[in-house]
Amino acid sequence: MSIRSFAALSALSALAPFATAQLREPGQPASFRHALPSDVPCLVLDAPDVRPLRVAGADPSAGRFEYGVPLYVGHGLEDAGRWDTVAETGELVWRFELLSPGAFSLGVVFSRFDLPRGAQVFLYDAAHGEVFGAYGESTENPNGVLAIQPFRGNHVVLEYVEPAGTGARPALEIGSVVYDYLDVFARMSQGSVFASSCLVDVNCPQGASHQDIKRAVVWLTGGGGGCSGSILNNTAEDGTPYLMTAEHCGNMTNATVIFDYERSGCATGSSSQSKSLSGTTQLAVSSLYDGQLYRINHPIPASYEPFFAGWSTATDVTRATGISHPSGFPKKIQLENQAPFLASTRWSVQYNIGAIQPGSSGSPLFDQHERVIGSCSTGAGGCSQNGQYGRFDQFYANRNLAQWLDPLNWGVAGIDGFDDIEPYTQTYGNELNPALLTTLTEPRLGTTWSARVDATTLPGATSTLLRGHSAPADGPTLAIGTMLIDTSSAQLFLHGAPVSAGLSTHSFLLPNTPSLIGAVAYTQAFVLGGGTVATNGLKAVLNP
Repeated sequence: MSIRSFAALSALSALAPFATAQLREPGQPASFRHALPSDVPCLVLDAPDVRPLRVAGADPSAGRFEYGVPLYVGHGLEDAGRWDTVAETGELVWRFELLSPGAFSLGVVFSRFDLPRGAQVFLYDAAHGEVFGAYGESTENPNGVLAIQPFRGNHVVLEYVEPAGTGARPALEIGSVVYDYLDVFARMSQGSVFASSCLVDVNCPQGASHQDIKRAVVWLTGGGGGCSGSILNNTAEDGTPYLMTAEHCGNMTNATVIFDYERSGCATGSSSQSKSLSGTTQLAVSSLYDGQLYRINHPIPASYEPFFAGWSTATDVTRATGISHPSGFPKKIQLENQAPFLASTRWSVQYNIGAIQPGSSGSPLFDQHERVIGSCSTGAGGCSQNGQYGRFDQFYANRNLAQWLDPLNWGVAGIDGFDDIEPYTQTYGNELNPALLTTLTEPRLGTTWSARVDATTLPGATSTLLRGHSAPADGPTLAIGTMLIDTSSAQLFLHGAPVSAGLSTHSFLLPNTPSLIGAVAYTQAFVLGGGTVATNGLKAVLNP
C-alpha cells in the first residue's frame, strides 16, 4: 500500500449547517397591548369520572403512562368566541375561554390549524400570569393539526390575532382538550413516589458518564398519555430529527416532543417542559418488534442542545444503559452491568441500578458503545428492575430503516452519536492495535487541532500519516490492520509528522468557516517505517 506523506490541510467537505426554528414565534397578545372588552365567552366542559382511570393507571403492568382524558370541543373561529377590532392598529382579534372544573391542566389540540402569514395564536390564563405562544404559520404541521402541551390550571383563554389587511382566511378549530386528572406539573418537581434508591435522576453520579446520550432522550405527550423516546442519528449526520419510540405507545403523529426534561441536580433542583416541538410524520411501525420511527416536523432548535444517538444492529452486547421518564417523572437512568439476554424479538434486562415504569415505554436501550439497540416494550413497574426492549436490529432490517438512517448507503452495522452543538472526538474500532491514536485538543473551528500517535511498541517507526475522510469503513481487515476509514469517500485532510521517542504529534489549523459547522471527519493514522501499521479510528465532530 503506497501512501504519500505531506503536511497540508485540504478544504473539508461542506455540510450545510442545520437551520433552527423555535416552536413559538415572537409576539404578544393584542389584548395585552390594547384595551379590549373583558367579556370573553366561556365554554364549560364537564369534568369526566376519573375514578376508574386512576385505578387503571395504578396498574404497574400498564403500557404507556396515562394522565388525562380527551374532552371533545369542536368549536373555532366560525361558531364560538368573540371578535374585536383594535382601533389603533386595525388588527382583528378573536378570543375564547375554556374551563373544566377540577383539571390540573388542559392540553389544547387544534384539529384545524392553518393561519395566514403574520397571524398568531396565544394561550394564557385570565390573570395574564402565564402565556403560551405565539403559534403561527411556522408551527403548522402537514396534517393541519397542532397539539399544545399541558397548560397549568383548569381554564385557558385562546386568542387569535390577525394583522390589518390580511386577505387570506384562517382555519382554526379546537378539536379537543386533554383533562389532566393526575397533575403532571407536580411530577416535574418530584423525585419519585418510591425510595430514592429505586429511581435515579440522570444527573446523579451514576449518570455522570452518560451526559451526552441523555440529551437524545425525550418525553412524548399526546391524547392524555405519555411515553419516552429517542432522537436518532443517520449516516449523513445532518441533524434530521428522527424519533424512535414503542409501537404500543400509540400513534404519535400529533404528539408534543419535550426535550431536556430533567432535574437540575441529583434528587434536587427544578425541571422544565418548556423546550418542546409539536407534530411528527410516521415513517415505519412494527407491532412485532414494538417499534415506531418518526421524523419530527420541525427542526430542533440549537437552544434545545439535542444529541442524535447512535444505533447498532449488532448483538454482541456486554452491558446496557437505559434512560427514560418512568411514571412521567423527570429523566432517570437505569444501569445493567451484565449482558442483556437476547430472546426472540426482545432484549431482556435486569437492571442493577434504577427501574422502569409506565412512561419508560419507548425509551432507548444503549449498549456498551452508547448506541441504541432497542426501545422499551414492557416492565414490571413499581421498583422492579426487570424489563424488555423491542430489538432495534430486527426492526431495522424488517422495516428497511436504512432508507432513512443510512441515506449514504454505508451499509454499516451501526454508527456513533452526533453532537451538533459542541466539538468532540470519539475513539472507535480496533483499539488494540499496536499504535494508538488519541486527541490532545477538541476539534474546535478557528483553532489548532492536535492529535497524537503512540508508536512506542514499534521501534522501527519513522513517521505517521493522519487521514480524515467523510465516511467510516465497517472494518475490512488488510495486511496493515483493520481499515476504519472509507478511502473512497471524500478526503477531508491528510497530514504527516515525524516520530520522536515513539511519539508523533499532528497539529494543524481548522478554519473558522460556517459551512464546516457539524462536519465529521472519520480519522485513522498509519505508522510508517519497518512496514505500515494502522491505528484505531477517531471520529472528530467539528464545531465552533
